[in-house]
Amino acid sequence: MARKLILLKEAKKQLKNEWLAFVIKKELSEDEILGEVIAHNKDKRELHKNLRAKKVKDAYITFTGRYIKPGYEIMFNEN
Repeated sequence: MARKLILLKEAKKQLKNEWLAFVIKKELSEDEILGEVIAHNKDKRELHKNLRAKKVKDAYITFTGRYIKPGYEIMFNEN
């Protein structure tokens, strides 16, 4: 069964706070990327386990929620 092509930004809206594996099919513009969601999961380890089981070689993997939990901060130090 063929997967539905979707814009990356729409997939991120639909799958909030999940890890997303996305195969890019076409870049329509700088911020419009068309492709397929091949896997998603709230647990990053489970997503990677799923991708290994499917023998996926190439995918864009991103988290669709906040990287930093509320109440935490990150500081970068440039040397």
